[in-house]
Amino acid sequence: MSHVERREFLLASGALLAVPLAHAQKPGRNYRIGALLSSGPGMELYRTALRERLASHGFVEGRNLHIDARGEAGALHADRDTVRAMVAAKADAIFTCSTRATEAALLATKSVPIVFAWVPDPVASGIVKSYAKPGGNATGVTNRFGELLVKRLELARELLPRAKRVAVVEVSASADLFESSVPAVRKAAAQLGIELLEMVKTWRGGWEPALDDAIKAGAEALVPFAWFADSPVTGDLIVEFANRHRIPVVFADAETVDRGGLISWGTNLVDDVRRGADLLARVLKGAKPADLPVDQAARFEMVVNLRTAKAIGLTVPQTVLLRADRVIE
Repeated sequence: MSHVERREFLLASGALLAVPLAHAQKPGRNYRIGALLSSGPGMELYRTALRERLASHGFVEGRNLHIDARGEAGALHADRDTVRAMVAAKADAIFTCSTRATEAALLATKSVPIVFAWVPDPVASGIVKSYAKPGGNATGVTNRFGELLVKRLELARELLPRAKRVAVVEVSASADLFESSVPAVRKAAAQLGIELLEMVKTWRGGWEPALDDAIKAGAEALVPFAWFADSPVTGDLIVEFANRHRIPVVFADAETVDRGGLISWGTNLVDDVRRGADLLARVLKGAKPADLPVDQAARFEMVVNLRTAKAIGLTVPQTVLLRADRVIE
């Protein structure tokens, strides 16, 4: 260790020792959080990340912490009722993943602190008043999903320089988010010389009809308006469809690429949960969500699956490979 490194280490250690005891959890106190985090097998990675990060702050499940994870139904009223039950069970805080789950939690309580992750735009959704001053009983981590949609469109163009048509496929009830995000995507498509196909379906319509429509309309690449960490089955469905039709798809989450998708560009969803857990720990130690700025996640990653590229007959440009954080070969 150099002299400079030793000095920085000692300074950092001194800063940690200087943290007031008032900010630590109370000795002997047991804490309870309600987590609207799906109980499906595909979500174990994120449940583990939440538990481990909270433990690093001194909140250990089975010792001084109980995590009441009841799963996320995805329906506003069902999730609201679940949160009400958590509040009735004396939850000290609620942890949510997704805009809909957070909205449901806010309908259920205006007093119990709420910490969210994977919310694309909490201001546009009305979850917080501003990023710097949330103002209510909720704060958390935004994954900047709409903002990064343009980057995924640009990546589709880089993968297919001669592509004429790219489809943005939206299958959900989040029409407000889509409408707020798509103008920037339309502008980017015009600048790239791409005809943007907007394939919007409700949940009842499902992904398969939307994907079929995109193919029939002549789409040469797909950019799903969704991240699939909270629904691995849907992500796998799109992977199977795209690979069968030999069409490139630019996903938002690396996990789907690990399961056979072609390429992803977005925030690291595990890291988003960890950052949310950091805020949750501060809340459990007494901080108020109203005073905790929303964490605008800054860790982005690109993952490329060369096995999938070979299977669909695509040569990934070297410029893309050089920028990739991880390449699956």
